[in-house]
Order: sequence, then structure tokens, then C-alpha cells
Amino acid sequence: MRSTRLLGIALDDLKRNRRHFLLASVGIVVGIAAFTFFLALGSGVRKVVLGEIFPLDKIEVVPKSFDLDVSVLRVPLANEVIDAAKVEQLRAIPSVVEVYPKMKLTAPSMVYGGKKLFGNNLRAELIADGVEPDLVREDIDRDWAFEDFEAGTGDFNEGWQTLPVATACESDEQCVEAHGENTYCWGIEENAAWERQAKRARSRNQDPPAKPIEQPLCRNYIPIIVSNHIVELYNGSIRRAHGFPKINPESAIGFTFELTFGASMVEASAKDMTYEARGVLVGFSDTAINLGMTMPVGYIRRLNVDFGGEKTAEIYHSAVLQIRSKDDVAAVAAAVKGLQLDVTDTGAEQAALLITIFMMVFGFVSVVIVGIAAVNIMHVFFMLVYERQREIGIMRAIGASRRDIRRIILGEAAIVGLLAGAVGVLTAMGAAALFDWVSGSYLPDFPYKPKTYFEFHWALIVAAFGFAVGSCVSGAALPAGRAARTDPARVLTGQ
Repeated sequence: MRSTRLLGIALDDLKRNRRHFLLASVGIVVGIAAFTFFLALGSGVRKVVLGEIFPLDKIEVVPKSFDLDVSVLRVPLANEVIDAAKVEQLRAIPSVVEVYPKMKLTAPSMVYGGKKLFGNNLRAELIADGVEPDLVREDIDRDWAFEDFEAGTGDFNEGWQTLPVATACESDEQCVEAHGENTYCWGIEENAAWERQAKRARSRNQDPPAKPIEQPLCRNYIPIIVSNHIVELYNGSIRRAHGFPKINPESAIGFTFELTFGASMVEASAKDMTYEARGVLVGFSDTAINLGMTMPVGYIRRLNVDFGGEKTAEIYHSAVLQIRSKDDVAAVAAAVKGLQLDVTDTGAEQAALLITIFMMVFGFVSVVIVGIAAVNIMHVFFMLVYERQREIGIMRAIGASRRDIRRIILGEAAIVGLLAGAVGVLTAMGAAALFDWVSGSYLPDFPYKPKTYFEFHWALIVAAFGFAVGSCVSGAALPAGRAARTDPARVLTGQ
């Protein structure tokens, strides 16, 4: 018998017994909906956690150290350093695509500004890292900023932070017109502050301080990148505590602030000399320091040398390893430990394990629901086969083979599975959309709050349909076998 004819018979049978099949497929719908919903939720959460919070394609290594207890203090003692030679050893590890050394700013520093962004100027201690430009290339939004990032990794001449040819100026606009939008006129505000101090001194019949700058000069802004963690923490909790506005990362690009190297709110930490500069925010990156600012490594190297000595020029505090595949993380970590270095514990492995357990538990619950529904499908088909014995006997008597009867029954089960699977998948998508809407409308912002918690990958949809069809067909297998063994003579004679 042709397949099209068999399909027509199966559809006619489904129409006649739609109530039975509708009730029998409820369990399949619920199970497939739960299966799709929870696996999509797990996949979406995994994408956020392991893609943004704990990226697994990069690991950071630090010098190995041990802690020495001194009363209530724990003093870390390092026995290895990361220098140029160690960087080359890391680069030689199989599966390591590239190594990006990072250098911490060891000089006390302060940052001031933010009125245009927060409504008030803020002053804080500055924590900073220096990185190579290739590590953050994709996160920099402006071409000139990346050029400055590359320039900031090299050596500096006598006029640190000035243009190659020092240019006298009277306004920021003059510098921008002459050298581009990444420049400003340094010295105007400093001289204005000196004028105010001198005026107060003269009013008190005191000698005014020495004028710090004879002629303002054009300078480049220091390109700054900050971590997405800072934005998420600020928008999620900090702004609420202080009544600040919410930050849109895209609109924050180009924000400028004052930097003072060598100064500190802790009086004992301040240095005898200070460097004044301006920074400009040029991007956000998951590879930037979590709490602080990231800038070209050349600036950090120069500052560390000026405030700490020449020996700090080639001593890195950590290195980021770009790994070819997430599956190679364990082997690379073992090789790193063989070099007497440590891999920073980001919590990625624990997070991945918890997400996997979550998906396994709810996946198992879904399988149980669908399994029970398959048993119900089997009972329904047994009942229908019993009620249709005479019809099946007639079909066998007029030439239908046992294989044809089996194909009709299994075809009906496959159609039920397809329909139930479609309803289950659509139900899961509808529940996911409702979940996202409730989250976006009623839940307060929190760090890394996603627009959607779900990822309905095509492979998941195919698996859901396959699971639904497979469950229905397996449930109908025994009734189909019994129907195929029907003896037409006995059925038609009433024996």
C-alpha cells in the first residue's frame, strides 16, 4: 500500500478519535514544554555566565605565592615573577594562541570628575592596569583611540604625554583643530587654580606660590577602558544607594576625567611629586580590570619606573592567555602550574557545574513526564486497536499486509508526536516570553541582567520534536505489533 494512502487512513483515524488522542497527548505537551523551557533557560544562563561573567576562552595567570600569617594579617610572599622570558614560556604552551601581559599601577593615584555623567563630581583612589592593545582591540569604539592605545604601549620621550612637537595653546578647541579630537590644552585649569591660590595669598599679605606652568601645551588624552562589571554593579545597586542616574554604556563613550598620579587620599601614601593628566573613556571590555581603569601598558610602565625605579619596567603582575578551545583549559592550566604560576580562580568551573546539574535535574524530570505520557499513549492505542479489530480485519482481508497495519498505527503515533511537540515547543516559547516580560517590567536591575534568559537553539527545537515523536512511536510500538498480528478470519467470523 502506498505511503500517501496509509497517511490518509492515519489522518482519518485521528479525526475520528481526536478526543482520545487529545487527552493522551496532554502529558507529551507538558513534558516537551518543560524539556524545552528548562534546557533553553539553562542554555541562556550558561551563555551569560560563561560568556560574560566567566569567559572560558581566556584565563589569567599570576605569580605563585603563599601566605604568611602575621598576627591578624596575611602577607602574600611571591616566589616567582612574570617577566619577558616567562611570557615567552607561556606563549610556547600548546593550545595557547596568544599571551597578553598586564602591569598594575603601583603608584598612588586619584581620579576626579563625572559631573556630566553623574550630576556630581566624584573623587576616588585610582586602581589601574596596563595592557597591550591587541587584548582590547575589539572593545575600542574609535579609530583614533586605538591608535593612541598602540602609541601608549611604547617608550616616552622627555615630553611625556605631549605631542611629538609641543604646541602652545590657549584653549581645548585650538588643540582639537590642530591635532584632532583626542587632544586638549593642558595647563589652563592648572594656571586658573594657581591664580586663585595667588589671589588668596596676596589678600593675606603672603607670598604667592610659584606658577606651575608658564605656557599651556596640547596633550593627548590617555585612552581608558573599564570593565562591564563596573557598569553592571553601578546600574544594579550603587546608583540606587546614591540617587545617581542609570548609565547607558554607549552614551558614556567620550567621557573625560582628571587623573593625578602620585596623590592619594591616604596622606602617608602620597608622593613628593605628582603628574596631572586627563583620561577619556573609549570602551568597555570584559578583559579590563574588574574594579578600576585599564590603559596602555606604556603609561603604567613609565609611572611605575618614575615612582618605583627601573627594576619595575619589565615586571608584569599577570598575563591573560587566549586559548584555542574551551576544552583545552584544563591542559593549559596544568602547564601553567608547571611553570610555577597560578591560574586565577574565577569560579567558572563551579558555575558551569551548577548549571549542568540544574539542566540535568530538570531534564530528568521532563523525561519522566514524557515517559509517563508514553505509557498513556500505549494504553490509548491498545484500546483503539481493540475497538478497531473488525476494521483492521477487513483491511487485512482486502490485501493490507501486517507491515501496512503497523505503519498505520505508528504513523498515527508519529503525527500525534509532531502535533504535541509543536504545541509543547510553542508553550515553552510563550512561557519564556512571559518570563522575560515579567523580569523586564517588574524585577529591579541587577548585575548582568539579560534581556532574555533563554536561548532556543535550532538543535534544541529539533531535539524536542524528535523526543516527542520518539516517545509516541515507542509507546505505540506494542499496540502496533498486536494490530499487525490480527487474524482477519477469526475477527470477521467473530471467533
